[in-house]
Amino acid sequence: MGKKPGKKEEKQTRSQWEGKHPEPKSRVDERKVVATVKLPGKVCNLLEFKLDCSPSTKISFIVDRIVDRHGGSISDLSVCVNRFHPEEIVGRDKTLEQCGVFGGECLIYYDFVPRAGALLA
Repeated sequence: MGKKPGKKEEKQTRSQWEGKHPEPKSRVDERKVVATVKLPGKVCNLLEFKLDCSPSTKISFIVDRIVDRHGGSISDLSVCVNRFHPEEIVGRDKTLEQCGVFGGECLIYYDFVPRAGALLA
């Protein structure tokens, strides 16, 4: 018994990707940044600290760490990345990556207006 004339044998071609799923993206950012957080100028080295983070770290997280270091006594911070200048103040919703930091080391400058209190009176 042979093949019936007139009918072609259909050959199914399978994709090389069939049954293979792409690797899911990691939710953890493996890139590392060491941010040196300080006041501009040579004001006080005691207020300077290093913060290990990633380029996806938001400025709001860094602001929270700064406020914690000051015992919650400051607010309305101005934050700049790698250079302190009034025109380069970054918003709290930005990430370090959006500010041009992709890894390695960076400088985070901050400034604030002191609140009125017993020490300032």
